Amino acid sequence: MTAAALGGFFRRELAPTPGRGAAAFRLTLACVIATIPILTHRIPHALLAMIVMYLITQEDNAATLLGSVLAMAGVTVGLGAALLVWMVVLDIAWLRIAAFIAFLFIGLFLKRVLVLGALGSAIGVPASLVMVVPDIAPLPPEALIEFVLWLWLCIALGLAINLGVQLMLAPGDPLTLLQRELDARLRAVEHTVRELAGGSDGTAAPTTPLVRFVTAGMSRPLALLKSASLTNARARQRHEMLATTITLVDRLVTEAGALRLVTSSTASAPSRESLLRVADGCARTRQAFAEYRWPEPAPGAAGTRAPDLDAATPPLADMDRTLEQLFAMARVEPSSPTAKASGRHLLVPDATTNPEYVRFAVKGTLAALICYILFIGFDYPGIYTSVVTCFVVSLSTIGSSNQKGLLRFGGAALGGFMGLIALVYAYPNVDGLGGFWLVFATGTAVAAWINFGSPRISYGGYQAGLAFYKATFQSFGPAVSATVIRDRLIGVAFGLIVFGLVEHFLWPVRAADRMHARLADVFRSLAALARVASRPREAGVDVDARRQLIGQQVMDVQGFIESSKFEVGTDGRDAQLVERLTADAQTVFLVLLAIARNAETAALRSDAARATSVRVDADVAAILEGLADRIRPGAAASVNDVDGSLAALRESIAAEVVALAEAPGYAGTVALYRELEAAVSRVASGDGLPAPAEDRD
Repeated sequence: MTAAALGGFFRRELAPTPGRGAAAFRLTLACVIATIPILTHRIPHALLAMIVMYLITQEDNAATLLGSVLAMAGVTVGLGAALLVWMVVLDIAWLRIAAFIAFLFIGLFLKRVLVLGALGSAIGVPASLVMVVPDIAPLPPEALIEFVLWLWLCIALGLAINLGVQLMLAPGDPLTLLQRELDARLRAVEHTVRELAGGSDGTAAPTTPLVRFVTAGMSRPLALLKSASLTNARARQRHEMLATTITLVDRLVTEAGALRLVTSSTASAPSRESLLRVADGCARTRQAFAEYRWPEPAPGAAGTRAPDLDAATPPLADMDRTLEQLFAMARVEPSSPTAKASGRHLLVPDATTNPEYVRFAVKGTLAALICYILFIGFDYPGIYTSVVTCFVVSLSTIGSSNQKGLLRFGGAALGGFMGLIALVYAYPNVDGLGGFWLVFATGTAVAAWINFGSPRISYGGYQAGLAFYKATFQSFGPAVSATVIRDRLIGVAFGLIVFGLVEHFLWPVRAADRMHARLADVFRSLAALARVASRPREAGVDVDARRQLIGQQVMDVQGFIESSKFEVGTDGRDAQLVERLTADAQTVFLVLLAIARNAETAALRSDAARATSVRVDADVAAILEGLADRIRPGAAASVNDVDGSLAALRESIAAEVVALAEAPGYAGTVALYRELEAAVSRVASGDGLPAPAEDRD
């Protein structure tokens, strides 16, 4: 990466975003408030009180509350278990090492198999570190127990203060955030439809483009609904209604994306009046959500669908029907507040059958054990952070581990530099508590600003704050030594090197391979949807569930694309090709969704039209399955006749066009199939198609 590109990256990532300044202020305020009881009562190990604030704070207050409760529970279980084990193993070195290994393994395993993986870290990290305390700071047994109790108190203090500040100052009510999420999606849909109508109402363009919401799907709104149901009686009462609303709004998003594709590729565009009708419906819905009331149809609008909606563009007709469903929700009685959502589980579905989770725990435990043995062997306990490093950078792929390791070291270097400046230049020239708070708050604000950035840099902010506090919060008097900064950087670097070597040689999992495997899953899911696209009702298929599955798979691919950029030896062009192919797959996805949703509400077709539709479905599915076989890691080179498959698809669509000649909505349905033909041709033509697996080795 060039200096100019690196500078552009930091400008984008450090630029102000809505709510970022307020979030950084709240975290800074919480940290400053925490120093009052710490300095007043001379509480040791106060660094932990600051650490947990960075780890727990979320935009959603309910998530912050839940995270605080779970963190306290996990730490209590971990430290309690460590104290119980100490009663047996404290004086027997090999048993203490065995307990250290056991706690690490359990924590790492739980980190992967628990739905709330952070709970595994809250249990494993404190418990395993307690086992090595006698090697870091030799203390008598009574002092060791007191040390553990102080750790628990500091964590509880940090969680309590942070939670109080967030609940009092943060506008992060999950129901409000859910309303904003729905509003942003409706705004993007409305803007897209008005653009297609050739005009605008003068309002500013949405801050988030429609394509982002197409990719993101329903994950964020559903997570907010789950949080809101925990703390808000209104959300609990209307849980099913809100869940349906999220699905309907997401359907508007995907239909708007399909509408833009179809309108740009056909001369049979809908009238401006029809487009504005749908845009106005989105605006009314947005206004209703903003006022916390249910959307209602415009006076006289019920049952007056524009005559050209069905005839021209099925996506637009589907949008109109979806808005009618939203309006109809106003007449549905709220469900019982005692109704509970089903299907919640503590463990991931393959927790007991997937050997990868055990391998993951073994790798992290082995790397941490090597670091432990070496820092004891070299009598250098100051680099004990290497053990923690092995735990926190243990992620699912080499690329994601490298990315987090880079952020860990870079953040530690930045925080250490800020701490060094404070020690050398700031503290010698300030006097009193006010001066200390000024320096402390400045460093905290910088770290907090980074912490509330995008996932590309947020972990670096946490590490910067941690290193800064280790330098400036060493004791209750003036800090005079920079040794702790040096030792932390050495420990982090040492842990990264050891973990990197272990991960490279022991069951390596590359993000590039996962990227191709997940992209193959996307095409297999698209093929499954394509097989029933023209007859979802007959096949008993839940189109919205398929949409959610494929949307999550696409997001996984995009995450692996980012992680693969941090793997040594990975061809950057391959990631670019996969990114381009993923975008083409999303186009196929949108058109298939539009066809399926149109088929759900369309009138019964003739036998000939149904037969040709099934043939089109089969041809599209065959092409997509061939692509999945071509992309899957470890697969042999594809022998599929792509040209022949595409020719068969064109013949099938030509037959479908003839069969639909007398069907209602002929022009719009034909436009969908023409766009499907173009989209599948692009994705199967080879442009952007990754090389076969053996060619990448």
